[in-house]
Amino acid sequence: MIEGLRRVHPTRWILSTCVFAVPVFGQGRIDPSLPPAPVGYTRTLLLFPGVDTVKDPHAVLPPLTARQKYQIFWRRTFDISLPVEALMFGGASQAVHYSPHYGSGPEAFAERFGSYAGSIVSASFFTDAFFPSILHQDPRYFRKGRGSIPSRVWYAIKSDFVTRSDAGAMQVNASGLLGFGVSTALTNAWYPRNAVTFGNTMERFGIKVAISATLNLVREFGGTRDKPSPQP
Repeated sequence: MIEGLRRVHPTRWILSTCVFAVPVFGQGRIDPSLPPAPVGYTRTLLLFPGVDTVKDPHAVLPPLTARQKYQIFWRRTFDISLPVEALMFGGASQAVHYSPHYGSGPEAFAERFGSYAGSIVSASFFTDAFFPSILHQDPRYFRKGRGSIPSRVWYAIKSDFVTRSDAGAMQVNASGLLGFGVSTALTNAWYPRNAVTFGNTMERFGIKVAISATLNLVREFGGTRDKPSPQP
C-alpha cells in the first residue's frame, strides 16, 4: 500500500488536497439565479480597497459579471493605496538590500518604486479581471469571520489555492495562480538584466503568493468600513 502511494503523481496529491478542503472551506454562497448587484465599496484598515472582499460570511450573492471583475481591478489600481503600497515595498526592499541590482540612493529607490507599482497593477489585472473572466472564477475573498484564530489563518492562506467558480462551486484557484505567474514573468521586462534568472523569477512568484496570503489575513482580521459606492 505504501509503495502504491509513492507512485501517485504529485499533481494528484495537490488536487486531492483541494477537493478534501472544499467542505470546510466554503463561507458565504453564490446564487447564479440572483440579478447582478453593484460591487460594494469598502476599505480595510482605512487604507486598502475592500472591493474584492465579502465581509459577511452568511452572504448570498450573485456572481460577478466580467465588467464587475474589471471594475474591481480599476478601483484597486486607481486608488491612493497604490503609491502607498509601492513606497512601502520599495522602501523595505532598499532597506534590506533585496534585489541589490538596482543599487542604492534616490535613483535606485525611484526604480524600485516604479517596479513595485507596475508589479501591483499587473498582478491585480491578471488575478482580479483577466483570468477570472476567462476561467469564470470569482476573484473575491469571502471572509470566514468566525471560528478559532488558527482555523481562520489557515482559511486565509488556503484562499490563494482554492476559490469559487461563477456558479458557486469550489475549484483550484487557477486564475489567481496563473495571474501571479504571468505578472511575475511580465515584470522581467523592467527588471535589470542581471536580475532576470529562472531562480529569481520563481522567488518573485513565491513572494507574490506570500504577499497575497498576507493580504488575505488583513482582509480576514482587519476591520472593514463601508463607503458609498462611487458613480461609475
